[in-house]
Amino acid sequence: MTASRRRFSHGLLLLALTASSAQAKPATPVQDAAGNRLEALTEQAAPPGAGAADADSSAWYCTADRAWCVRTVRDEAGAQLELAQQVAGERDVRLRYAPLPSEDEADSEQPWPFIVRLGPGMGAPQRPVDAEQAHLQNVLVGALRDWRTSYSGGGARSSELMLVRLYHENDGIQIDTVATLPMAGNALIRACFSEVDVTARADACHDEYNFAARIGLDPAGEGMPVLQFQTRATRFPAGVSRFSDSLEKGPLTAKDLRTETDRTCSYQRRLRWREGRYQPDTPLPDCSEFTGL
Repeated sequence: MTASRRRFSHGLLLLALTASSAQAKPATPVQDAAGNRLEALTEQAAPPGAGAADADSSAWYCTADRAWCVRTVRDEAGAQLELAQQVAGERDVRLRYAPLPSEDEADSEQPWPFIVRLGPGMGAPQRPVDAEQAHLQNVLVGALRDWRTSYSGGGARSSELMLVRLYHENDGIQIDTVATLPMAGNALIRACFSEVDVTARADACHDEYNFAARIGLDPAGEGMPVLQFQTRATRFPAGVSRFSDSLEKGPLTAKDLRTETDRTCSYQRRLRWREGRYQPDTPLPDCSEFTGL
């Protein structure tokens, strides 16, 4: 293997590790000052009274105490996020459904493998007067929606999170969408079709773009959870752009064969609860170079 090929392979490995670590689950749950708790969900058997996973659904992902489970399902009505709530004293879970938008149908859906269990009295516009309803926990859960495409010499993938809130009212529950966030992107474009191309590209025949995001909980947050949103975007080789023809820049050199972090699309934001939705403290940049198909 040539030195340039080794550098290219090393760059891809770093990108893979970056994407993997950005989605890594916290070792222990995180709780804030208001009692809101972020914890990971794990794949488990179907909760009592709920259907097992099949060809039209994902696996069930549940909290450690199995009080909450989620999965995604598809049927004639479209894609939905299915929530199973285990209430103390009841044999079977209570099943709830959150429709996933169909105007831009995704290629696939999976549950977001996390849950935010809201602190006492959090999540509902008004605390229910009904004592039983007021005692039940409100949560934030989500679905990851994926889109994919392929083209000559490569392909692209994009993933976004639809974050939903389930809260209890006097006469039942309400489910609404409270945020839509970019979570992952990958594009592999260009190819070598001749030895001349291989030479001009210094053996690195593809441009690769990666984007990965993670969500955390601000431990100092009070009231509705303050979410920490962090992203990292990279490109390989350095200096390439999906918005211009990299061949016009001339042949690649050894110094170009490195993974470059994009400063604009590697950012941190705090998402705060305002007017019934989560809003970033400053607007999110346009990162379609990394998340677009």
